[in-house]
Amino acid sequence: MNLSLIFCSILMAALVALTVSRPTATLDMIRIMARTTINRIKKNKDEHFQMSPEIDFPGPDIDTPFDGLTSVIVHLRYLQLRLQVPPAQHLRQFQVDLEILLSTLEGLAVSHGCPLPNHETPVHKAETTFPFTSNYLYLMELQRFLDKLCLNMEELKRCKDTDVAEAFTF
Repeated sequence: MNLSLIFCSILMAALVALTVSRPTATLDMIRIMARTTINRIKKNKDEHFQMSPEIDFPGPDIDTPFDGLTSVIVHLRYLQLRLQVPPAQHLRQFQVDLEILLSTLEGLAVSHGCPLPNHETPVHKAETTFPFTSNYLYLMELQRFLDKLCLNMEELKRCKDTDVAEAFTF
């Protein structure tokens, strides 16, 4: 009888371990997600944003700095909210891509004990005077940010710069 009790306990522990564990995101997985989104942005820009070559949209005045994993999550959430301003039907794929990427990054943050930032309030259509142009500019900012993320993947190895002692490995 004791043997069956021990066997059941071991079996239950194994089942709990299997249901609780999930694969950890790797830097390669995150890079692939970012590159896929970048390629989709380039294709979407050509299909849905037929801009005159005479119109020049300068990049953002400030460069969004990376301050570890938490800052990447904060900025991607910011861009995700900005890309939800109507008319955004042709941006739905990017919203899904960002949702999956953010979910992966948040899971990575939780698994390494990084604090998750609070969510921002949604942006309303009235807050954006020119939504078509706004969507284009935020899409271009997302492309630049993801390009920069792919070049600076080591920033995802710590919660934030002040947490140098809490750096982790993949």
